[in-house]
Amino acid sequence: MDKQKRWEYGIIVITSVLLYLFLMCWLTGYGPLKQNVYNSYALQADSWRQGRLDLGQDYPYLELAVYNGKYYVSFPPFPSYILFPLTFIFGSNTPDALLMWFISLLSAGYLYRLALQFRLSEPLSALTTLTVILGSNATFNMLNPGAWFFAQNLCFLLAVMTIYYAGNGKGGWALFFWACSVGCRPMQIFFLPVVLLILYIVEKKKSPELSGKKIVSNKIYWGIPASCVALTYMVLNYLRFGSIIEFGHNYLPEFIRAEHGQFSVKYMSENLKSLLHFFQFDESGKIVIDHFGNLSFMLVSPCVIFAILTLLACILKKEYRIVIFQSGIIACAIAYLAVTIMHKTMGGWHFGNRYANDILPWIYLATVLGLSRGEKLGKYQIPIAVFGLCLNAIGNVVVYNGL
Repeated sequence: MDKQKRWEYGIIVITSVLLYLFLMCWLTGYGPLKQNVYNSYALQADSWRQGRLDLGQDYPYLELAVYNGKYYVSFPPFPSYILFPLTFIFGSNTPDALLMWFISLLSAGYLYRLALQFRLSEPLSALTTLTVILGSNATFNMLNPGAWFFAQNLCFLLAVMTIYYAGNGKGGWALFFWACSVGCRPMQIFFLPVVLLILYIVEKKKSPELSGKKIVSNKIYWGIPASCVALTYMVLNYLRFGSIIEFGHNYLPEFIRAEHGQFSVKYMSENLKSLLHFFQFDESGKIVIDHFGNLSFMLVSPCVIFAILTLLACILKKEYRIVIFQSGIIACAIAYLAVTIMHKTMGGWHFGNRYANDILPWIYLATVLGLSRGEKLGKYQIPIAVFGLCLNAIGNVVVYNGL
């Protein structure tokens, strides 16, 4: 592979994402220097620095868990791990918006490297990267440093890093980053089988004579970093809420008052409609941009449709090993979405269907797997990328400007 060409296309990818961020900054007002009002994670990290697990007071505009008369951040804690060292310099006014830009650029870089890892050509690697990072609903999360979006954007990066390091056979790092991603969005746990399968395949290629049991026993130490991360979650949860699996969301007033709690099968029917909802049109035939989601995740992230096309292409080519792997990824994504629609809310204020954004790194993996068996299909991403880019850019501008 031509090293210079690889770098040239990598720079093109990063520059494209950076220009997009600047353009959206000018159109929405959400730039790298914007003060983060919804800074739950920074407040939590700063409280830790002061030796306190709760926030010390109520912040009525934040989603806080109320437990034993104290106020806690109600989200999984990992983003506060990232912000903790910065609180020694900035206190609770950490540069969250600037970090969001850095996270987005790093995500683009790792997506591009991941495509190259599957031996896609540099142009196709760049196109596939831009299709998923700029032509999907992930762009909504990239712009706003508020706690909800910060966690999802960071989770996106950590999931991509998980896949990349697993593909390189660096199991300790892969499982570590996966555990970190779970600390942003707990349902990333559904994709652990995919990570383990990648690691198994890589090790089996290196040492085909070893049995699966022997590979596990030889590499059991890979799980140590991830276990340490998981242990910190459990200790924090227990110290705050008396349960090792309680992050605090169940103690949000809205879920305490909810008749069916935070998760229930009774929410599935209505949420499924939101997950798959087609465009709404006004009397003049124009699309209505909903400020509270309610738009099919496959419309706002058409890269999902393209991933399915690559699966169908592999079936026609009788690439059954790849088909099984792709099908496994899609099955994990469906399991994730099935649990998602059991949640009382589907993301609140946002454009598109942001809860489904957490599957996109894995959908990207299914895509590059398919393209690695034939790049000819890759050019058909162009109309998909253009559609996704235009729809999300317009939707973001409308929603962020309250139009």
